[in-house]
Amino acid sequence: MKAYLIPGKGEDLKSRDYQTVLNMYKQLGYEPHFVPIDWKYKTIDDWVEQVKAEIPEKDLKESILSGFSWGSIIALTVAANYTNPKKLLLYSLSPYFAEDLPNVKGTWLKWAGKRRVVTFKKLYMNELAVKINCPTVIFVGSKEVSKYSDIQRRTREAHKRIKNSKVIEIKGVKHDVGDPKYVEAIRKALQ
Repeated sequence: MKAYLIPGKGEDLKSRDYQTVLNMYKQLGYEPHFVPIDWKYKTIDDWVEQVKAEIPEKDLKESILSGFSWGSIIALTVAANYTNPKKLLLYSLSPYFAEDLPNVKGTWLKWAGKRRVVTFKKLYMNELAVKINCPTVIFVGSKEVSKYSDIQRRTREAHKRIKNSKVIEIKGVKHDVGDPKYVEAIRKALQ
């Protein structure tokens, strides 16, 4: 079975220790695939289209789809609007859906850019969640804190909305999927 990994905003394979996650997938018998994203001057709509172009629908149906931070938003959106994978793994789900934006600080809105914010305003977690029918695991570090928004709240809300989902909180971990504790939590969830 293939296991796809979508990185966080602005990142590529070398930005953080994604290779450890991919190696762990391989050790567990999965065929790991890093999904590169062209972030520059693009919006969530563009990123979803990039993933759809990278992963054939028939492959996705029989695969694990995972994403970190903004990559988890992309993974969730692809699963809801393209096709559900065999299993969906959301690592540190970013809280930038339409329902979240009223609570996001203005400095983040300015940093993200007008075009991106416009597309995030059209992305409703409540609408996406009802389209997710595959087993879903939402991972969050116990020390994940953002000066712009509330990752913990988004995790709890997503869990309530996505049927067949569970949350794994990783003690002592910040916003870092490459942290050895984070990788071990993923390993345990997949075994």
